[in-house]
Amino acid sequence: MQTPGNPTFSMMKERLTLVCCAASMALLFLGCGGPTAPQTKAERYALLPGKLGPSGEVVMVVSKPMWERGLGAVVDSLFANPVRVLPQFEPRFDVLRLDPEEFDRFWKPHRNLVIFDIADRIDTQEPKLTVYRNRYAKGQIYAEVKAKNVAGAIEALSSADGGLMLADMLEAEEAKRYGDLVALDRNTTLEAELRSKHGLAAVLPRDARMVSSSGGFCWIDRSLTRMKGGRNHDVQMGIVVHRSPYHGPEDFSMERMLARRDSLFQERVSSPNENSYMTTEYRLPPLYEEVAFRGGFAATMRGLWRMEGDFMGGPWTSIAWVDADRGQLVTIDGYVYAPYFGKREYLRELEATVRSFAPIKQ
Repeated sequence: MQTPGNPTFSMMKERLTLVCCAASMALLFLGCGGPTAPQTKAERYALLPGKLGPSGEVVMVVSKPMWERGLGAVVDSLFANPVRVLPQFEPRFDVLRLDPEEFDRFWKPHRNLVIFDIADRIDTQEPKLTVYRNRYAKGQIYAEVKAKNVAGAIEALSSADGGLMLADMLEAEEAKRYGDLVALDRNTTLEAELRSKHGLAAVLPRDARMVSSSGGFCWIDRSLTRMKGGRNHDVQMGIVVHRSPYHGPEDFSMERMLARRDSLFQERVSSPNENSYMTTEYRLPPLYEEVAFRGGFAATMRGLWRMEGDFMGGPWTSIAWVDADRGQLVTIDGYVYAPYFGKREYLRELEATVRSFAPIKQ
């Protein structure tokens, strides 16, 4: 028989007290509704952290032995190939390989993740690449490559809806992310001027300024200062908007678009040097592409520019579409001047701004 003075009796009494406390807490939570897991997609999204990592970086989670058996070479050909029409080599993305055992909660919110699940299981017999959004962070792109072996993973990446599709998606997503950042601190005064004088809506950064504006032409400039090597250096990002009468589909030919661009820029866009003007650098031929844009047709170009009469140059991008209400062809040109820095991210940011332009209904 247990007695109050007995040690065993005391231990039983303590355990009984703990059980009672736990039961009371459970009843309290049940009475108040208790903490519940988020039920809707919106609730789950609200609880996610923000994405991490620098723009243009893609993390590949795969073991080193598999990477060195040909997988790394395929990934580099798709994601680390040179950005077209830049004056120096810059990879399309900065690729970072991570061992699976290193993929912890620190890495899970990264902005761009590609997870390789390579194992001989029932669900990996058919190689496939699947893309998810907002898996571990807001605004995240999370891709999963499933295959039973390395050859299958390479097959998934090389398919029509595989690695190249994912690279294009990440390219568009990075530009959109820049656009979202600009929208947080925009120049509403300049946007209002653009609407009233040129019939165009756009999302413009706060530090943008109007250089000149008349008729169907305007030139917007953005001057930045960046540190490198202990010194400050200037970076310029400019946008040139011009309207012209639309005659027909022939106005979208690459030859006509370049001729209009060179003629207009020779007359209206210059540096402080006397008799200087901007023109197209033809030693590296520009790239031309027809795309769908805002439910209609558009033509895009990318190339290099140089300043005749001055030592300046860099990449440019443009998009042209028809303003049907006004019967005009609208062309938005953007250029970057950053002689001491990589151009890739500046060009992506500029393309986000260029593609934010839209006509205002009359």
